[in-house]
This record gives sequence, C-alpha cells and structure tokens, in this order.
Amino acid sequence: MPIYKGGLEKSVESAIFPTRMAAALNAIRKRDRIKLKDLAERVGISNTHMTKIMRGQANISLSLLYCFCKELNVPVTALIGKWADGSIGIPETSKVGDPGETSGDDYEAVLY
Repeated sequence: MPIYKGGLEKSVESAIFPTRMAAALNAIRKRDRIKLKDLAERVGISNTHMTKIMRGQANISLSLLYCFCKELNVPVTALIGKWADGSIGIPETSKVGDPGETSGDDYEAVLY
C-alpha cells in the first residue's frame, strides 16, 4: 500500500480517487470504443476538463460522477472502487462492548 504524506482526507482526495477514476474511465471508454471527445460532450464538460480527469489531475463533483455512470451504464463502484485502499473486500468486524454486559446494544468495530 502506498505511503501518503499529509492528512488522510487530503491523501484520499488528491491521490487515490482521481487516479482510480482515471484508470477506470479509460478502461471502460476503450472497452466500449468511446472517443474522449464524445464522452466529454455526452456528460457536458469541455475536452480540456475531460483530459485532466483522464490524467488523474482533476477532482469531479458527485453530479459529474453520476453523469459518467449513467452514460457508461456502470455502477459508481466501477469508477471509484469500494474501499479507499483499492480493495473490494469487506473488512472484518468484531463485536465490542462491556465484557460483563449481557443486555443492551451491540456495536461492531471495523478491523483493518
């Protein structure tokens, strides 16, 4: 797993998301034989902005993400993955709470 400098939020935003999105968009676009210019037109953005997205150099809005998914007929997870580290597995969970407590709410801790 790559090591990122700075806060987690900034790392996820500036490194993982745009790169994963660019790779997924390029793969799907090539698979479906869609020209970059045509996809940009279909989602309503300029060729320049589309090029930056495809290079992983631009963040996009949720509405634009939705437009890509709709135009390419793919779920959001096809473009951004399911977990920030790129894996698609479900993390392990463990029940936590008071060891002596037999009633009340159960809580789960996500273990990575």
